[in-house]
Amino acid sequence: MDKNTITGFVLMGLVLVLFTFLGRPSQEELEAQKRYNDSIAQIHQQEIAEAEAIVAQPKVDDAQFANLSPVERDSMMRLQTVQTYGEVAGAASGSEQTFVLENDSVAYTFSTKGGFLVASELKQYNDYLGAPIRLVRPEDADFGFSFVTRSNRVVSTKELYFVPEQLSSSQLRMTLTADGGQKLSFLYTLGEKYLLDVQIESQGFDQVMALNAPFLDVTASLPIYQNEKAAKTVQRYSGIAYETAGGDVEKLNANKSVDENVSGRTKWVAFRDMFFSSIFYSPNGFESVQLVSDVLEGTDGKLKQLEAKYVLPVGAETVSLKIYTGPNDYNLLKHIDKQLVGDTHLAKVVEMGGWFRFINIWLVQPVFNFLEKYISNYGLIILLLTIFIKLILMPLTYKSFQSQAKMRVLKPQVDALNEKYPGEENMMKRQQETMALYRKAGVNQMGGCLPMLLQMPILMAMYQYFPTSINLRGESFLWAQDLSTYDDVINWGFNIPLIGDHISLFCLLMTITQVVYMQITQASSGQAQMPGMKMMPWIMAIMLFFFLNENAAALSYYYLLSMLISIFQTQAFKWGTNEEKLLAQLEANKKKPKKQSKWMARIEQMQKEQEKMLREQRKGK
Repeated sequence: MDKNTITGFVLMGLVLVLFTFLGRPSQEELEAQKRYNDSIAQIHQQEIAEAEAIVAQPKVDDAQFANLSPVERDSMMRLQTVQTYGEVAGAASGSEQTFVLENDSVAYTFSTKGGFLVASELKQYNDYLGAPIRLVRPEDADFGFSFVTRSNRVVSTKELYFVPEQLSSSQLRMTLTADGGQKLSFLYTLGEKYLLDVQIESQGFDQVMALNAPFLDVTASLPIYQNEKAAKTVQRYSGIAYETAGGDVEKLNANKSVDENVSGRTKWVAFRDMFFSSIFYSPNGFESVQLVSDVLEGTDGKLKQLEAKYVLPVGAETVSLKIYTGPNDYNLLKHIDKQLVGDTHLAKVVEMGGWFRFINIWLVQPVFNFLEKYISNYGLIILLLTIFIKLILMPLTYKSFQSQAKMRVLKPQVDALNEKYPGEENMMKRQQETMALYRKAGVNQMGGCLPMLLQMPILMAMYQYFPTSINLRGESFLWAQDLSTYDDVINWGFNIPLIGDHISLFCLLMTITQVVYMQITQASSGQAQMPGMKMMPWIMAIMLFFFLNENAAALSYYYLLSMLISIFQTQAFKWGTNEEKLLAQLEANKKKPKKQSKWMARIEQMQKEQEKMLREQRKGK
């Protein structure tokens, strides 16, 4: 180090010492500063002690507050607020205001207390009593975001007041400001139809939150209201649905109370009933999801209580949410699926059937939507839909009838075999000879029932489609005021086990028609009926009546039309069939050489072995 450098350091040190000496406060200033610091510390310690004492003491009631002076009351309330809310204590007081974002489909109401959604009213739908559908109601809605502050306090936004800013008729911002100036905002934008966009914006608010917990714990709790006449049916279709990160849509068991923790991330959670849903979606997904579904007894018009808890991160980036409170309209939800990023399947909220869902999606729904464009009468639409489906199934129906007709014309020959081999000891022989007769004549015994079994998927698909179709809700036809629920033309006002408090007229007509149809089918089968089988049409019809009496009138109406058309088809096929000509054809078939299949050969071999065992058993006796 050279001489000049050393000289420079020495001079800098002298200047520093000189300024320190000159800037040193006087003895009077030091004593004044000490007195100020002592007073501040004393006040701070006194506030902490008072706050801790207040927290430790029992809750002060109104009588005790009345004995305090106004200054003491204000001081006590301020200390309680600081102790409870910490960094956001300033937002713990305010006045509640509500703001509405609405369009032609829905009206969403927001409150400055909590800054979130408190009500939603659907403008195009009413409940069974005529009042507007309200999926979210202020008296029951429970939406809140809780977080842990840096001072280790757990705070819920439901208890804090937000500052509103109406940006436009379709946009609203609610802002929570911490005591240090940090902000948490909810920006709401109402889009088309029922979709509400929510942007959660943070301006340094992560500095308010605990370092080890930079997230919001979200709670959403709503009841399922009895918006429809058939309370039990609504309860059966109500519950919680969600979509996993892998794209699988799961639905909690709707028949009992459920508490489920979902592993992994979920795309959305839906609170759904028969016709409407409240859906919460985030492109970032929800973590640590807990779902609760409690079955209620229908008190106060509530059928279930649904709750979802999940976690949302808070940082520099904006968190996006989508809220949908609207109808379970498959086409509408399918359209929203296309709009959202992340390959969602919101349309699966709609009950369109389980294994046979594809029938409703690719066949029933398109035909129904096409007919709606030109016809406003839904009774006529269901009639045309039934005729269309029956035309598609006609080849199977005709094949079934032909098989029954063949067995019917061969019945005298079957009766002759029964007389030739009477008694239980000849049972196997009778079966063998009957099968040989059918095989030579070219009759397939399964030909009558197999085509009917192939029609069952469509019947099951219809069972899922009609009761939950939003298109039918509120639509009347003949005596049915609402095709989506039962038509209680006969109502006695009190409950009877199995049947309820009414008789659905469409269901009753369907039951009578079913008995007639099954008797016609039995008569045309050409096979001898077991003694108990004669009562089977009545047993099945009565069971189906009990099952469908509380279901949608549209479903009973469809089954009624389907069986009436089947009766007409059976008669038409019968009129068009020359049984003498058919018998001659079967007799000609007997003369043709037949190649026995391996399957039939095995059956005959098994029958021979069984007959041999029966003979040996009789000898042993």
